[in-house]
Amino acid sequence: MEFIELVILIASAITFSNIFNKMVPAIPIFFVQIFLGILLGLTEHGQSIHFEPEIFLIMIIAPLLFREGEHADIPMILKNFGVILALAFGGVLLTLLGVGLLVHQLLPMIPLAACFAFGAALGPTDAVAVGSLTKRLKISKKALRILEGESLLNDASGVTAFQFAVLALLSGSFSPVNAGITLLFSSIGGAAVGFIVVWLKRKIIEWIEGASAQDVTAYLLIELLLPFLAYLLAEAFHVSGIIAAVIAGIAQAQFRRSKISLFTAELANVSEATWGTIVFTLNALVFVFLGIEISQVFSPVWESATYSNQHLLGIIFAVAVSLYILRGIFIVMIYLFKERSNIKNCFNEILLLIFGGAKGTLSLATIFILPVTVHAQNFEIRSVLLFLTAGVIIVTLVISMLVLPLLSEGEAELPIDQKRLLILKEVAAQLNAERQLSEVTDSEKVALQAVIDNYEGRIWETYEGSLTESEQQEVQEIRGLILSIEQDGLDESYRKGEISRNSYRFYSRFISEFQRSATRQFFSFLGFWLLVVRQILRVMIHPKLFWQRWKANGQDLKQRNISELQDVFEKNTQQVQESLENLRDVYDEKLIDGFLHRRQLVIERLRQSDFFVKMLVKGDPSFSKEILRGYYLERKVIDEFESAGKITTFSANEYRKEVNLLESYAINQNSAPSLMTFLWQIRIEK
Repeated sequence: MEFIELVILIASAITFSNIFNKMVPAIPIFFVQIFLGILLGLTEHGQSIHFEPEIFLIMIIAPLLFREGEHADIPMILKNFGVILALAFGGVLLTLLGVGLLVHQLLPMIPLAACFAFGAALGPTDAVAVGSLTKRLKISKKALRILEGESLLNDASGVTAFQFAVLALLSGSFSPVNAGITLLFSSIGGAAVGFIVVWLKRKIIEWIEGASAQDVTAYLLIELLLPFLAYLLAEAFHVSGIIAAVIAGIAQAQFRRSKISLFTAELANVSEATWGTIVFTLNALVFVFLGIEISQVFSPVWESATYSNQHLLGIIFAVAVSLYILRGIFIVMIYLFKERSNIKNCFNEILLLIFGGAKGTLSLATIFILPVTVHAQNFEIRSVLLFLTAGVIIVTLVISMLVLPLLSEGEAELPIDQKRLLILKEVAAQLNAERQLSEVTDSEKVALQAVIDNYEGRIWETYEGSLTESEQQEVQEIRGLILSIEQDGLDESYRKGEISRNSYRFYSRFISEFQRSATRQFFSFLGFWLLVVRQILRVMIHPKLFWQRWKANGQDLKQRNISELQDVFEKNTQQVQESLENLRDVYDEKLIDGFLHRRQLVIERLRQSDFFVKMLVKGDPSFSKEILRGYYLERKVIDEFESAGKITTFSANEYRKEVNLLESYAINQNSAPSLMTFLWQIRIEK
């Protein structure tokens, strides 16, 4: 039972970290996961965890490297192969020697082999962490691709070098010549095993297909087993299991099925979603376990009389600085050899490569492989090296987070997809034309208007998708301001008795619809205050109003209610317009004009008696019918644009993929009647 409770706690921590990161993207997710791991480590469940190094290699590192190999951009790696190869092997070796010797000088009581293992663990870079830090920046694509290629190769070289250092620690002897020969043999043998495993997998799949026993679940399980089989088989032959896992991933991507069929499409979708969840979970596990380990080793190390706390902190910063210095010297030497005549133009690229060398997931996972015992005695130095590794990783991530924006050319700007906008507007126009037909019933008109509003929302989302982070912050703050004005105006009208309880409830639902459309990524404290904290305070101060908003009421929406709602909305609109006009010097005028324009459209729509009723129509079968009709029209418009040469075949396929996803979701949502559908049908029958 305790194990089950621990699994639930860890899964909850990982889930919360993902949600929190989506809401507050300014805080890197790994910091959140480390913090949650520390909290979990302070509990009785966390203190009971004991890490097994071999489990980390097999269950975490192998699948992570397999997936990295599967997603590797091989053409880009080959294009920059010289730089990537030098960084992946030469850079790791230089880090192993430089950091190892430095730590041995600063902490002479640590065996030299253990110091070299520490240096090897800090050899690999974390391109995923750097990518998450730079995704909103306008930065050199070439530098990012080099970092990704380096990360793929130096993950394998770093772990392999670490294993040799641990072997030297356990055996007490080390021969550079023998190690070099063994490394070469181990690498070639591991690559061969990885390739053979994928080849055998293909033969098994062909045999299954020949027996007409195709099954998505079976195929997926076989694919999920590949990294573990490659690793274990390679280790059984005493070659590199890590390199076997990487090569298996690369081979799996290159030998992927090219036959197009419904089965293949379903398998690809399920595989992508499953692997995405697994990779995120494994990465998160490493940082959560780091937090747990920190909570376990922090007090003994920090309170130990053997080590000075100031000395340990000084070592962390000295190692972090030495990593950047060693990396900088090595990269400059590479570019002097490769780009001597063009070195000045590569200066920014060199700096990006230097400060993009942050450490992360693999360094954590690798240092956990350190043995708990050496020569049948507890290896107490292990906790010190874990402590130092965690500190160095955090420092390098912070440095990269601070420096990389200074090296960028500003915030990344995504061009507005004008073709997508034209398609969506054309579909909305055709639906609106159908709505005007005389033979369309009132119920169908309401459903059509709800579908049109859905397309207008997608148009607005397309605009928002091209905004920079600063512009998204402004949009969020403006939305929060409008929500505050809406809710305050509604509460005041209700307290004064200007609207009935039923009208208050319906208007609250309208506000909730608008609030759900607001982004949940809090880019600023003001946005967080307006969208979360202020709402919580309102509930605490006025609990009765909160209860009235959610209290069930079976009354229909009468004409009297609609008149009351119109009065409140127009009063709030006047306040919104005045507030936005006063903010023209604070926010981008185009955003202000956009919100004012949308507000005006809502006022015009409000004059229609079905404005608030359409919020209930999503449970009606007529809405399901019309939304599917909209997707049919959208697919038809895409075909027309492609035939006319207005969009490329590639773009058309991307648009169709989006429509297919939406249509599939709509069909699944309406495959079984819901409670809202039942209530709508009762309302219609009345």
